[in-house]
Amino acid sequence: MKKAILFVLFMSFFGVKAQKVDLDRFYFNVNYQILPKEGVPYEKRTYSSTVKCGGAIQSYVDPATLNDQIHIAGWKKVESGGTVQIELNLEDFVEKGATPGIRTDEKRDKDGKVISRKDYHFVSAKYATRGYAKVKGPVTPVAVVAKPVEQAKPAEAPATTNRFLKNAVIKKDTTSASVVAAATEGFNLSFNGELEYKSQEYDNSSAALKDFYINKGAIRDQMLRSFADKSMSTFNSSVNSTYGYRAKSDNEILWILDAKSDEGKTQIEAIQAVKALFSTMKADEPIDDLKSNMQPLIEYFDSLKTKYAEENKPSRKMRYSAYYNLAVIYLMLDQPEKAIVESEKLIENDYDKSDGKAIIEKANKLIASFKAAKTNTTHNPVLK
Repeated sequence: MKKAILFVLFMSFFGVKAQKVDLDRFYFNVNYQILPKEGVPYEKRTYSSTVKCGGAIQSYVDPATLNDQIHIAGWKKVESGGTVQIELNLEDFVEKGATPGIRTDEKRDKDGKVISRKDYHFVSAKYATRGYAKVKGPVTPVAVVAKPVEQAKPAEAPATTNRFLKNAVIKKDTTSASVVAAATEGFNLSFNGELEYKSQEYDNSSAALKDFYINKGAIRDQMLRSFADKSMSTFNSSVNSTYGYRAKSDNEILWILDAKSDEGKTQIEAIQAVKALFSTMKADEPIDDLKSNMQPLIEYFDSLKTKYAEENKPSRKMRYSAYYNLAVIYLMLDQPEKAIVESEKLIENDYDKSDGKAIIEKANKLIASFKAAKTNTTHNPVLK
């Protein structure tokens, strides 16, 4: 009788530890910045710009409108004398000529013999473009300057029944990371090139030519505006890659136990807390409070590593979720070194190693971007 009772108790315990573990993806939103290649002190993030257009272009594109489109994310635009000074000139746009073209469509039988042939006629027009952008601004770091941290007074914690949120403090804080003074250099962009317009296809060349010349003026205007738009897009992308703190929103995932057990209920509560806390994240505000408020969740996921320490598949799967969730959370909290530690443990756990390797790659890229931008956060204030 005693042996039967012991066997039942053993099977009951074993059933809890060895039951099938189903993990589901749960999404949460994050807001952060894509960091620039060059770090510039916060108070020096100002830029000024001038735009000129040649006569042919100015007839269709207003230089003032183009100037308004120049934007460096996180920086303040000033009338003149900015830390970054921009000169953009779209000098010329010239039609080089139009020529008829033919596309032949052949159909072959199974032996490769041509059984039908049809010609399609079109008109190709080419336009020469000329322009440039000169950017004078910080490029090479020369000295480190540290800024003090200004702490804000804590606010009262919000009332909640969620165990992971009961001690959370939501407050505003202003911090500035170490920054680097830089030498004034710059870079240039060329918009010299050629654009090509290709008409729709017709059954004969005369129809193609007639349609082109009827719409020649509208086509030229279309290509000219395309030149201006493409030049502005290329320029803004380049200058923001170098200096901008571009806001970005993403959806990240955590792996959460799908079960009606106490553990499953706790995990659902945990992901609800993650969503609630990360919803307070803004790309251009410090996340010190978020890091503090996430501690109960970090401790919970950390506890699962020892709670499910067996070498069976269900336990390894639960440990995998703990390592993965912690790695993602640390990465989103601008703590890539800690993310790497968890990812290495995930790989050692030998359940879906590829996720660990992918997070390590992301973490190393984040470390490199911190170094380039001379900061330790993807949440930098906007100069107003």
